Amino acid sequence: MPEPAPTVRRRAVEWALHLAGAYAAWLAFTQRLAPSELAVGAGAALLAAVASRLVWSRNGATFAGAGRWLLAGWQVAPYAFTGTVEILRVLARQLGGRPAPSLLLAVRFDAGGPGPREQARRALAVAYTTMTPNFIVLGVDAERGLLWFHQLERSEVPDMTRRLGARP
Repeated sequence: MPEPAPTVRRRAVEWALHLAGAYAAWLAFTQRLAPSELAVGAGAALLAAVASRLVWSRNGATFAGAGRWLLAGWQVAPYAFTGTVEILRVLARQLGGRPAPSLLLAVRFDAGGPGPREQARRALAVAYTTMTPNFIVLGVDAERGLLWFHQLERSEVPDMTRRLGARP
């Protein structure tokens, strides 16, 4: 069932959020409050918001009703820490003359159908898993039901990835 067209108010709120996010990013990156910087930042934020909205409007994925999946993102921080420890171990071994195995692995993955919510779930699984240092997701093979990834040291598939469809 297609989603209803967004209201004018909703579109205005979405534009405001994209613009505010882009401007906040500009301020965070430049860390300058000179009038010229603020003016250039406003222009850059407007351009970024236009580009962001253009991409967003053509995006097939929807996160409406996917709060549980989005909340799984809190787990990225602990996995970033443990993944960093794994990578540092690999580095120490590499410096000691023992090269890393460089593993190409796949895990069963419930890719779901072609719908927008399933696209969102797959996108979150790829994004969250790749944010951990020891995992680089190469892609989802929906036909075979596999999630392909690269690791330098074999470790467990993260719980957040399991909650999003991985079946190790």
